[in-house]
Amino acid sequence: MMDLKPVVPVSAILPTRNRARILERFFESLILQDVLPAEVVICDSSEDGETLFVVEQFQRDHGLKMSIVYQKAKRTGLAPQRNQAVATSAQPFTWFLDDDMILEPSCLRQLYEAVDSSAKIGGVTATLVNEAYHPPGRMTQRLMKFFENGMVRSTYASTCIGPGWTFLHDANPDGSALMPAEWLGGGCTLYRRTALPEPAVPDHFEAGALGEDLAASLTVGHAWEMYHVRAARAVHDSQGGDHKRSFIKHADQTLRNRYFIMTRVMGKDTFRDMLNLAVMQTFILMSQLIHIRTWRRAGCMCIGWGLAIYKMATQPAPPARWPVVSA
Repeated sequence: MMDLKPVVPVSAILPTRNRARILERFFESLILQDVLPAEVVICDSSEDGETLFVVEQFQRDHGLKMSIVYQKAKRTGLAPQRNQAVATSAQPFTWFLDDDMILEPSCLRQLYEAVDSSAKIGGVTATLVNEAYHPPGRMTQRLMKFFENGMVRSTYASTCIGPGWTFLHDANPDGSALMPAEWLGGGCTLYRRTALPEPAVPDHFEAGALGEDLAASLTVGHAWEMYHVRAARAVHDSQGGDHKRSFIKHADQTLRNRYFIMTRVMGKDTFRDMLNLAVMQTFILMSQLIHIRTWRRAGCMCIGWGLAIYKMATQPAPPARWPVVSA
């Protein structure tokens, strides 16, 4: 007899590109969940048919348990693919996922029970057991103190400081089941659909859309409560991409996206905010100069930042469609 697990009103949003075997592994962890999403929307920009083959096999095996929607991407890139999938989804809760996630069996149930527990909660994120929070060192603490005009926090877990410096969520299983979060990642995060902006993430962010999760969650957090759910657990087996393999591309995209988030999403555009951004970039650069083996990366970062500044100065500004969060 077929195992019909409980289904929750969730649309799983899954952009992917040329990673059929990785996607297959994700599906294996998804079907082991003790509750299943009502809908899985796969937006695929692969250059071959392997991903479609994997999806069709998954649909044949599990299509009676949940609706499985496959669509070819109209534009390649994490941001436009995620937005395309969200636009065609039908459920009141939206589950952002990366295809390189490996879910523990109760992950979705824990996330859903948390976000559905209060109408004030706009989004919740899982514990990534291999990407855990570590307290900042002395130099980083001094930098955070500078950003926050002398304020020192008891913990920086799940926080977003200054021009957009984020700290990971605390994977320690001890403590409160729900931890307030100032930002949420994009790899395994469940949102109330009505809390998401339109579009869900900045559509102009290129390639891997570095920072799109920060932009979306900061916007949601302006009007809604957000939490990290300790008991919802997953492993992020982060896979490479062109933007990660090229230090220049990575630096270019990171700076442009960070500037957009700081000015258009966080509403921080004063001289002090620009100074904070410059100090932050300098700190990042200096951290690469400590070891000789990372000097090449530092040089590439400088080239990427120069390219980003040139693009921001010469290209049309992205449309200001996003709500601005008060500083």
